[in-house]
Amino acid sequence: MKNYSRLCFFLLFFFFSIKVGAKNYDDQNFICADEIGPILEFHIPKFKDIKNIKDIMFKLFKKEDRNQYIKKSGTIQKKSSPIDNTYFHYEINYISDVKKAKNEKFGFYPPTMGMFQIQGTQFIDLACWKN
Repeated sequence: MKNYSRLCFFLLFFFFSIKVGAKNYDDQNFICADEIGPILEFHIPKFKDIKNIKDIMFKLFKKEDRNQYIKKSGTIQKKSSPIDNTYFHYEINYISDVKKAKNEKFGFYPPTMGMFQIQGTQFIDLACWKN
């Protein structure tokens, strides 16, 4: 019985002392594409904490010719669930048309999932990879 209580104590101590953290994708480049080709290329900056919002520049590839792109500026924010910090995702916001002030959004769920919204349409799923 004594060995059983020691084992239980050891297991409880072991489980409560383990800290699980999310894999860090900060300071890495990614490309996201649909079935035709690349849609955007971006760099995730280093974040000190998840509440930071940082300015970024990214490439938005033209729909008609995926070899051409437009450089856009926007903001990126690192986010996590309010109750679970074992996984982070990123949200990029930018203005697609300055005259009409259209806000667009892109969600990146590392390491391979992106969700992109073009001019107020529904989100489209993208495949992403490290560049």
